[in-house]
Amino acid sequence: MEHLRFWNWNSSRRRRDNATEDEQLMSKESGELETQLRILYERQGKLRRWIIGLSILIGILVLALLGAVSHSPRNSREEQTVLSPVPRMPRTKVTFEEDKLFANGSNPKSDEAWATLTPQGDGFILLPNNTRQQWDLEPGKPTKAGEVYDISVFHELHCLRHIRTHTFTLQALIGEDDPQKIYDLLLKPTEDHVFHCFDYIRQALMCAGDMTIEWPRVEADG
Repeated sequence: MEHLRFWNWNSSRRRRDNATEDEQLMSKESGELETQLRILYERQGKLRRWIIGLSILIGILVLALLGAVSHSPRNSREEQTVLSPVPRMPRTKVTFEEDKLFANGSNPKSDEAWATLTPQGDGFILLPNNTRQQWDLEPGKPTKAGEVYDISVFHELHCLRHIRTHTFTLQALIGEDDPQKIYDLLLKPTEDHVFHCFDYIRQALMCAGDMTIEWPRVEADG
């Protein structure tokens, strides 16, 4: 009997020890699980914040891209020009070639060709009174019928013709008996106009610079 009681006591003790070990093991596993869950929740929180931040950044980039596209010219045909009463002109591809009619000294045919580059009225236009505001224009030259304006390209051609005339007049003075007197009478009064024309053409070329790539052509003077 004593042997049986001792065996039962040992069995009970082993069960209690096993139960304690199981509880400790379960407690340890539970603690590890809680730690893993806490780490997982922290990672999920960081991932959620990262996704939200990335979404906001993508949204900002998309809006910026849409804004840039809406304010940039779509192509050469749909390019929006400055608000103007002048209708849009068709574009034509042209290869520059020397034209002897224009690349020549002063003679009746060349002078007439240069004169025909500008229309009647030298490119001036008249806008009726109280209409310039819709085109957001500065005041023009006032008249009873409206305000007078010029078209830039014809202003540029006018300046080029004026420089051409000035140059050939200077050329014609060579060999004259009193070139200074002729210069004072014919050229000196228009010098300021010529200087203005040089600067105006410079600005026009820089404003509407043609970026076409040209191939070289060797001239006799280099």
